Amino acid sequence: MNKKWSIKRYLIFDWKIFLSVILLMIAGGVAVYSSTYSPDSDQISWMFLKYLFFSATGLIIICITMFINYTKLAEHRLLLYVPMLISFIMLLIPIFGSTIKGSSRWLFGVVQPSEFGKIIMIIVMAGYLDHIGDKIKEVKYCFLSGLILGIPVVLILMQPDLGTSLVYCFICFVMVFIAGVPIRFIIALAFVGVVGLSIPMFLEYIKMTNSVDNPLFLFFSQRIYIIYLAIIFMFLSILLLTTNAYMNNKYLGILSFTFFVLFISMVTAIVLDLGLRDYQKQRLLVFMDPEIQRLSSGYNVIQSMIAVGSGGFFGEGFLQGSQSQLNFIPQQVNDFIFSNISEEWGFLGSSIVVIAYGVIFIRGSVIAYFAKDRLGVLIVSGIVAMFLCHVIINIGMVVGIMPITGLTLPFISSGGSSIWTFAMSIGLIFNVESRRYVHGV
Repeated sequence: MNKKWSIKRYLIFDWKIFLSVILLMIAGGVAVYSSTYSPDSDQISWMFLKYLFFSATGLIIICITMFINYTKLAEHRLLLYVPMLISFIMLLIPIFGSTIKGSSRWLFGVVQPSEFGKIIMIIVMAGYLDHIGDKIKEVKYCFLSGLILGIPVVLILMQPDLGTSLVYCFICFVMVFIAGVPIRFIIALAFVGVVGLSIPMFLEYIKMTNSVDNPLFLFFSQRIYIIYLAIIFMFLSILLLTTNAYMNNKYLGILSFTFFVLFISMVTAIVLDLGLRDYQKQRLLVFMDPEIQRLSSGYNVIQSMIAVGSGGFFGEGFLQGSQSQLNFIPQQVNDFIFSNISEEWGFLGSSIVVIAYGVIFIRGSVIAYFAKDRLGVLIVSGIVAMFLCHVIINIGMVVGIMPITGLTLPFISSGGSSIWTFAMSIGLIFNVESRRYVHGV
């Protein structure tokens, strides 16, 4: 093959995705400028300049990541995984981790390792799943997958940062599903997550509504009872497993597995109840009824929904949004940036942003489907899952149908670590696509 033609093929990438990224960056720049605009100042906000810097360098990162051999990254995944865990541990040490608004997410007050960790987790998990192949159907290897995910998730929960830990779980959930994990394991994982989170959320909701005489609350509020349940479920699981070793009955095996899942669910409930702070639980619950915490956790949601509703179809115009310009909405440039777009550019502008994300989802899925190798399929699938999780949760919390988790909106929120992380992910998508052509497909 002609060397010149080989190099040319490396420059092949999906223009639809690239143009969507550019559109999102333009929308983000306009929204950040509007959110930080002050008519009394002649100077441009440093937040806007910061956004321009990270967006420009993000485009460079996309180009660089395109040419990094993702197979080599997967082969050396341990060299990525261990430093990631070390950085997460450093965040928990006051001398290294900076605590801002109750969370220790910033290393030396500058960078968020958990953001870059999403890309590392995708590469590590993809490399592992590609390495074991069909062995993922075995309990042992499925458990090891959960362990690879569980260690960083526990460290992130200790920061505490529930939103990011949920993103990690969703990414890996999609990847193991694509890898061919048995459906019973998928159901079990979903059950553990739902039950484990529901119990502490239920307890907090009862306290918020002053219904402490509820009999279920009286039971589950005593952690010792949950521990008793966990012990009972574990005992039954071991008993049935031991019995099944002699009888070899598939129904006994299913029952043993079911009780083990219940045991893990109770343990998860205790860990989350102890690990999550009250304000985090309230932020997860206010989407159900923002009026419960109107002046605290529910304030952001209420003001955001007012902004979205006042935008109408065409919006109130650039720098004309009352909620945005009067700073009624906290964290406008980060978590609630979409409310600014909805208010000033209306349903029309919001739809264009959503369509741009839709293009990334669809084209990313197509690239994953036609990827040359299993590793490429898993990497792109994890990236699409990451985008999907961020977009649905962020826009959902802005319009009041999802809990507040502090997740950024890709390429629009002003966070530098977030922009660079998503830039790397787009570069990896282009990487997988270009190598499909390099291999002659």
